[in-house]
Formats: sequence, structure tokens, C-alpha cells
Amino acid sequence: MKINFLLSFFLSILLISCSEDPYVSDINNLNGNAISILGHRGMGKKYKYPGNSFESIEAVLKIGADGSEIDVQITKDSVLVVFHDKELSKKTNCQGMIRDYNWAEIDSCKYYSSLAQNIYVISVDSLFSRIPNIWNYYFSFDCKFKPKKDEVLSSYYRQFVYAIKQVVESYNMNNQVLIEAGSTQFLQILKQNDVQVLEFITGKGITDGIRIAEELDLFGIGMGSDITGKDVKLAHEKGFRVMTWIPKTKWANVKAVRKNPDYIQTAKPIHMLKIFGKYKP
Repeated sequence: MKINFLLSFFLSILLISCSEDPYVSDINNLNGNAISILGHRGMGKKYKYPGNSFESIEAVLKIGADGSEIDVQITKDSVLVVFHDKELSKKTNCQGMIRDYNWAEIDSCKYYSSLAQNIYVISVDSLFSRIPNIWNYYFSFDCKFKPKKDEVLSSYYRQFVYAIKQVVESYNMNNQVLIEAGSTQFLQILKQNDVQVLEFITGKGITDGIRIAEELDLFGIGMGSDITGKDVKLAHEKGFRVMTWIPKTKWANVKAVRKNPDYIQTAKPIHMLKIFGKYKP
């Protein structure tokens, strides 16, 4: 038994190193039996440029990814900013929260980087404007809600929704932007305003996720790497796409593919693209 286990393990490692995994031909999902590959914050956490920077996002598109996940926050003057953390000071030379500023006050904020200078925090608008044929890619907005203590939540969500609608319409990105959100109130407002995006409920697990997706008529369900193949199949039977994240190793990439989701956000995009024979050196 132990020998058989070891043989199976080393066979799996061998498959990981191959340019194409044999399970690719057996994909069965609602995305035309294909998986859309998105970089997680671009090229992933260990890339030479910071995640969510233009340099990291541009790189993952150039190597063949179908798009990228990005973290999105909103300024006082309704500009969508690509940034993950609550505080700017952790990763940049600026202080405070994005929500406390107008865009013009923080558009010169630079990431700390030992490998490159002048890597700036960017807005979604500046990101989209610099990518040729932007409508050929998917971008998943992981909406990071940071309302002020005295803000009316519904008003804050509406401001966020209107900003998303404006950028989607400005760049003709209808149904090319995926929205990840755990707030049902936000998703309701998104639906009410007829924003042409693909909505995913996140952070609710498979059972509650399907229930909420049915109630709000959403596009899909987003879950982390703990999602199972059974969960994916159940969501597909209910007519919902599945997005999962974030494989951090080659073996995790392979396991994610075998679950048959529709979208995968990966921190190992080069290996993932090699699995599908899509990597462009």
C-alpha cells in the first residue's frame, strides 16, 4: 500500500512537470468546457513587481492569461483604485486609507520595491487605458469595501456601483468584468442598476452561495481552494459558473483544474498556462 501511494505521488509530480495535463481534455463546465485563467493580482505575490501594479498585470496578459484578478477600492471622488490593503502605508510611501482621499491626492503614491523604482498605485481607468484591445481580457474586481464610520452603507455601495458602471461602459467591457463581493446588499444594487458585469457571490460557502445566487439571479459563485469537485458540479447543475482561487503551488494548480471550475485565479500563472499549452514566453 505504501509503495503504491509513493508511486501515485511521484506520478502526480511528473504530471505537474509536463507541458500539458491529461485532465485538460476532460474538462466539463459551463464555460464551453474550457477554463479561463486569471492571474491573481497580475503575476502573483512572488513576482518581481508588486501585485496590483500595472507592471505585474501587463506581464500576465502578455504571457497568455485570459485576464487578471485585481483588488478594487474607491476614493472620495469616485475613482476606482487598484489596491489591496486597508492602509497605504504598508506597501507604499503614502499614508492613510484610499477612501479618505481624492484620486489627485494619491496618484503619485509609489510601491516599495527593491527591484524597481517608480512603480505607482494605479486607477482602473489608467490600467484599462494602457492595455491594447482591453476588451479581449477578463478582469475580476475583488471589491474591497472600506466605508467610513459615518457613511450610509447603501449610499457607499451605490457610489461604488456607479463607478464600476462608468468604467465598464467607457471601455466597452460589457460582460468582461467579473465582480467578486460578499455583500448581498451591494450585489442587489448592482443588479438594480443593470450593470453589464458577471456577478459572483463570495465568502458564503456552496450551500448559501447557491441560495443567494438563485435569489439575486447572479452569474456565479466564488470560493477559495477548499471548494471540491462535488461543489463545482452542484453549482453547475444549478446553472451557476464557478470561480476559484488561489493555487499557490504547481500541485495546487493541477488540483484546481481537475475540479472543473469555469475561472481560476492563480498565483502560479506560468505553470497554469503551460498545463493548457497557452504559455507565451
